[in-house]
Amino acid sequence: MKAPPTGGDWDPALRWRGLAVVCAAMVVSAVDMTIVNVALPDISRDLDATLGELQWVLDGFLVALAGTLAVASGIADRFGRRRVFLAGMAAFAVASVLCAAAPSPGALIAARVLMGVAVAFVLPPALSLLTVMFEPGERPRALGIWTVAAGLAMALGPVLGGALIAAVGWPGVFLVNVPVAAVAIPAGLALLPESRRPDAPALDVAGAALSVVALGGLVFFLVEGAHEGWGDPAVVAALAAGLAGAVAVVARELRADEPLLDVRVLVRPRVAGGVVALLALYASFLGVMFLVPQYLQYVQERTALAAGVAMFPVGLGVGLGPALRAVPALARLGARASIAGGLAVAAVGCLALMPFGDDTPLPLVGVAMLVYGAAFGFAIIPATATILNDLPPAKAGDGSAANQLARQVGGALGIATVGSLSAAIYASEVGDRLDGFGEAVREAARSSIGHAEDAAARLGPEGAAALLAAGDAAFDAGARAGLALAAAGLAAAAVFVAWALRGGPATDAVGAEGAGAGGEPAPLDAAV
Repeated sequence: MKAPPTGGDWDPALRWRGLAVVCAAMVVSAVDMTIVNVALPDISRDLDATLGELQWVLDGFLVALAGTLAVASGIADRFGRRRVFLAGMAAFAVASVLCAAAPSPGALIAARVLMGVAVAFVLPPALSLLTVMFEPGERPRALGIWTVAAGLAMALGPVLGGALIAAVGWPGVFLVNVPVAAVAIPAGLALLPESRRPDAPALDVAGAALSVVALGGLVFFLVEGAHEGWGDPAVVAALAAGLAGAVAVVARELRADEPLLDVRVLVRPRVAGGVVALLALYASFLGVMFLVPQYLQYVQERTALAAGVAMFPVGLGVGLGPALRAVPALARLGARASIAGGLAVAAVGCLALMPFGDDTPLPLVGVAMLVYGAAFGFAIIPATATILNDLPPAKAGDGSAANQLARQVGGALGIATVGSLSAAIYASEVGDRLDGFGEAVREAARSSIGHAEDAAARLGPEGAAALLAAGDAAFDAGARAGLALAAAGLAAAAVFVAWALRGGPATDAVGAEGAGAGGEPAPLDAAV
């Protein structure tokens, strides 16, 4: 095998062991997508966190990741991908320790922001290192291993989280990252090549900062508006800042010689269809993963481990979805039918969760999660490939950027919208059901179901039972509303995709060498 271009001597025989190091980074970042959600009720109890603060535990990570992804990729291209990748892993380990040691919700949110920045410095150079280590003929196999590792990690995340919470408490879901990083960093120094991009463009730090303002402002408006009131001055100011930031980002990217993302590619119907599909899929996924573990633990009174086992099928489904494309009848579907159909079935999966109550058996929850996950996985690959295949070689980087941003932005907005609607319905419902209680109890119950449980512990048996019943019923109503919103978003996206991809090519697969337009390596399809 011909040695790839690197900044020093590197033995290509190390490439498969180097792949294990890169996969280790993918595993911990994929696990983080599902493991933290199972810990939310325990975090709420131990840190006295409100529902809005729990949303920020997840959204702080995603906003930071989305806002710094492009700049981190540019820094890796300029200063060395291995160096930046390993530095990102070290920062990820430090952030994990800070999360585990957080004494308050604010400290945990700040540590999660740092964790999001760290992951932004891990993922882009990891994919670039795969490109450097493997020639085109071997890349599909390497990317396949990477994808399988991520899918398995996503599936095992909730179960691992439940087991760690049972053994050591919620800090364990963060500390599990530390030994992985402790092994990966010295192994990466020994096994990974160093490489740079000779023609790396200038870093658009201002553009990245504006994107953080835009997304952060809109997420703040959605999350805090549901809790503090839509007319609250800080909420209104956040909306104004978010909208102004979004306009400024678009204006800057239109003028830039080397933009973070050439926004003009988004007016291409097939690109727009793929982006909308990814936005809807990730918005629903993170919204569902926010609501269902809490529902299982609060309303059904399951343990964190039982909730993790019930969530396990969603990860299996995500891995099963791409495998379904090998079924002859499904393999003949074009991009339009594959994406729109996957979105529609995912919407049905969300709706299937709505009738569940406090006595629904866990196996039924698992079946609904499996259907939802399989539909998610089935639609992801053609949605990704549609964007890449519609762009000319010169715009391959913009296709990859659109893919990544759609995923992270969709996830952040999903937690903000689904979580906030659920919280608003919960607060209204529980307030209506507690007329006979004092204002202090009513206020505590309105802030979150976890606080309602804390307040119930200070009441007599009859009052506690009434308060807990009111909290469960209110959370049930809020969860149903959130799931309905996720389903509606998926259905609307299915309609848009069916329109945007009408009359286009039927191609819905990345090329035989695992590349998008221009032979660039395709981003991870199924699990990032």
